[in-house]
Amino acid sequence: MGWIAVLVMVSVAIALIAFRVLRRKGRDDGDHGASSVDFSANLALAVYLLVLAYAAVLCRDGLSVSEADVQAEAESLTEMYWSVAPIPEAMPVRSQIRQYTAQSIDLDWPLMAGREMSPIPGQTLADMRATVLGLRPVGEESKNLQQDTLDRISEVSHARIVRSDDASTGLESTFVILMIISGLLVIALPWTLGVRPTRSSIIADLVRVGVVVIGVCFIILISHPFSGLGAVEPDAFKAAQRQYDQIDGRFPAQP
Repeated sequence: MGWIAVLVMVSVAIALIAFRVLRRKGRDDGDHGASSVDFSANLALAVYLLVLAYAAVLCRDGLSVSEADVQAEAESLTEMYWSVAPIPEAMPVRSQIRQYTAQSIDLDWPLMAGREMSPIPGQTLADMRATVLGLRPVGEESKNLQQDTLDRISEVSHARIVRSDDASTGLESTFVILMIISGLLVIALPWTLGVRPTRSSIIADLVRVGVVVIGVCFIILISHPFSGLGAVEPDAFKAAQRQYDQIDGRFPAQP
């Protein structure tokens, strides 16, 4: 949000300075070099729109991939809970699965907006693996469930690494720089004619400034999958918590 405020203030300042200078020193409207300037401005506009569209597609794809990764991790947690539920001696594992899920929601998500992850859920996951390895299940079926639980823990561990990678990535700064440069050209090129502003030209200038600023701000707002517009929320993890309650109903806790 800080970048957006700076961008808006800089754009407004540039427009005000340009209007003030052109009003004092600009000449009356004419055709001096207008055709070449119009061509350059249109070319800059085409480049700006192309970069804007490509950046929007990349951001949308990043959001979709991150959302799918979060959903896959939540599904692995649910399947893990199903695996341990029939094992009477695995009650501590149930508690650790719930603990990991809650910690991911409460600790990870606020930090992921800043491209970080909390170390606490990772430690809980390691403790969970140790607890499962320490189980001594009776019967072939319980042993198979124990192995399946270990496999699910590996899946969750990998999914957590993927989620960390998703949180640490975002739109390349190159695209933002290109958008700003091409946007500035779109705004400033018509002013190089040195024509004194009129009511209609001021309206056109404001429209150009608005289009450029809104476009860049929109891309910045969707450039990170866990912050801004359309950010991935922990809804899949919250749904997994509700699934745990349903599984407990089928496999009540053993005294």
